[in-house]
Amino acid sequence: MVSQTANHVRHINSENTPPVTRLVATSFKVRTGIQGASRRRRALVSGGAHRPRHAVEHAKKRKGQAQPKYPLASVRMDVPTTSRDVEMGDSTTVSKSTAGISLPRRLARSEITEIPVSTLQAVAPELVHTHIDYIREGLECLGPDMLRVLAGIKAEPVSNVLPKELSIIVNDVSSDMPTHMFAVFSSHQPAPVRRRVTLFPAHNLVFATHCANLPILPTSTPALVECAGQEIKVPVVPLCIPAPEVFPQLSTFLYTKRIDHLLVSLMPLPTPPQLYRDDPTTVMPLLTQFAQRISDTYTVNTLLQHIAKVHGTWRNVMALGIADERLWCALDTAWEVLLTSLAISTGKPHLMTESA
Repeated sequence: MVSQTANHVRHINSENTPPVTRLVATSFKVRTGIQGASRRRRALVSGGAHRPRHAVEHAKKRKGQAQPKYPLASVRMDVPTTSRDVEMGDSTTVSKSTAGISLPRRLARSEITEIPVSTLQAVAPELVHTHIDYIREGLECLGPDMLRVLAGIKAEPVSNVLPKELSIIVNDVSSDMPTHMFAVFSSHQPAPVRRRVTLFPAHNLVFATHCANLPILPTSTPALVECAGQEIKVPVVPLCIPAPEVFPQLSTFLYTKRIDHLLVSLMPLPTPPQLYRDDPTTVMPLLTQFAQRISDTYTVNTLLQHIAKVHGTWRNVMALGIADERLWCALDTAWEVLLTSLAISTGKPHLMTESA
């Protein structure tokens, strides 16, 4: 096993750390703040730039449509063979200089899934009878503070065998402490290759309220840390997903719910807000113009790398069972723009209109 720690988790100098702190909290900022945060969010965020009404409504319509029994339409394009391989379609060599790739015209949706009661019961039994949307609304206000706590975490190095618990140092106490350390690895890694594992601290409530396919997490209560620099221990949870390399983008979105921030991490250029804020039926000219600018600026190889990021994020979303409409709005927008850019770059812009 080859292990590494995510960039925002710094290593511990084990010779200069205070004793392990095991404190039981009688109340937690996140759980007790959900009600007030939810009210503030309704007052402040309604119709905001990162909560696009028209695009979200469009995403809901697509989600509510029955999935076809036949395979979704795909588009086939010829790209230079020097382009980076992507894991999203069959690839066959056309000539010495080009290869044909087949990409789904649209990203398929899984059937609507509800969060199992057992998943929430395992992490927050006191919230089992609270409507899931109400909890998510509260977390949306509190998520940025929780994310800052994660950014200040230092973790000790891991040997070739994953421990059941991991010591971490916390340097930000503005919100609840992380409850678990996800050991993320790929579900597509060949057996003979040493498994590459990356560690990500996480709050169980954030993932339990968004991921219908999340395994039942070991019981863990956030420690009550009184000052920065204290050490706590969290359980380590193996998490197998299709594309670990884009897990940070997805994780950050679940904490912030910011479409604009997610698109910055997936797209080569800043995405015009109108593409995810306005009615999708009225922004096609702007989308085509933006796709043309990307095509004029970047190589086919770069476009394929960004397509792989979006597709990898989609595969993670499907694997974890996430049904967030703003997330789907961002993925739909990015996919449409990037495929249009690739079609323009390969000299076949008509493919997008013919398969729409």
